[in-house]
Order: sequence, then structure tokens, then C-alpha cells
Amino acid sequence: MNQKHIQTEKKVITLFTLIAMLVEGGLLFFRGTSSLERSLFFVALFIYQLRFMYLIWFLKPTRLTFQASSSQKKPLLMDYTLNSLFFVIFPLGYTYLHETFYLKWNLGTTTQVIIFILYLLGTAITMVSEYQRKQIKKHDPQANYRLHGLFKYAICINYFGEILALPSLFYLSSGSIIIFAVIMIQQVLDFSFVQIPKQVTYIKENYPDEAEKILAQKKLIPFIF
Repeated sequence: MNQKHIQTEKKVITLFTLIAMLVEGGLLFFRGTSSLERSLFFVALFIYQLRFMYLIWFLKPTRLTFQASSSQKKPLLMDYTLNSLFFVIFPLGYTYLHETFYLKWNLGTTTQVIIFILYLLGTAITMVSEYQRKQIKKHDPQANYRLHGLFKYAICINYFGEILALPSLFYLSSGSIIIFAVIMIQQVLDFSFVQIPKQVTYIKENYPDEAEKILAQKKLIPFIF
């Protein structure tokens, strides 16, 4: 993949993400009454988008954002599409959900604060684990990152972070505990029965000498599963 084209994609997507954030910020400050619930939602949304920029400019500066894009016939077009959906269009959709439905469905300020804390925890787990993976690969390319840092508590702990963060963002946007539960169940099933088995197969095939030790660790949730 031509590095010039990848860098161009990152600049274009970053620009449109920043424009989306300006629109969201405008809605926060100039539309509707200020409240703790609205503020927590928009803070969570900005963290979601800033985390994306951290991903593409720091963690994956020379690669496509989505690994699945690499196997497509037109990987750059696929990456453009997925980045636009997840970090420009979907955030505007979350904003629409919040402005339209939150007041009808929410369970109150206390629940919103608890879910916001859950969102921060999930985001932190994902970001820290991804940072640790990058640093381990950088300083000791021969070391298997799954035996170090947060990954030693669960070899797919970054997935665990997503299980906490994404459903929480849906609740913060919609106020619906039903949507929160549906997204969390979908995440757990996907990671447990699709993504983790792929990881297990990959580990067995590529790290046969360490596979037994790695797979003896928890797979998804530290100390539990």
C-alpha cells in the first residue's frame, strides 16, 4: 500500500472528523439547555473521536485503520468507508439520538454518571493496552506482548475494553438501557464466539512454543473468563 495514499487518507478523515466535532460542539453550546447529562454525552463523544485520531496518528501511523480493509480488493476505499462511518457519520447519529430520545428514555443522572465512568474505564483499558502492545513491539520485537502488561490478565483485554465502552456510549447517547444491553450482548457474543477463536487459532499457528502458556491465561475478562 502506497504510504502517500495512506497519509492522505488519514488527513482527509481527520479533517472531516474535526468538522463533525465542530458541529457537535455547536449543538452542545448553542442548542438546548445545558445539563450534566448533555455534557457527559458530548465529553464521551469527543473522547471517542479524539481516541480515533490517537489511533491513526500514534498507534498506526503507517497502516490502515482497519486490519480487515487490507484483505479487500480496494483496501483504501474500504478504509475510507469504515473510517467515515465510525468516526464521522455514526457520531452525528449518536448526537441525533441524544438530542431526540435521551429525555424520553433515560434512567436519571445517577445512572448516566455510572455509565459514563464505565465508558471511561473501558476506553482507558483499550488505550492503555494498545499503547503497551506498541511499546513492547518497539523495544523487544521478539517478546510476545500477550505475556506482558494488561494482556497478561486477558489475552484479548482490548476487546474487554470495547465491551465496556461501546454499549456505554450508546446509553449515553440514547438513554436506553435496552439498547445498552443489546449492544453489550452483541459485543460479548462476537468476541467470545468469533474474534477470540480466531485469535486462539492464530496463536497456535504462529507461536507454537508459547501457545500453551498464552492460552492458559484468561481470554477476555481478567480473573473471570
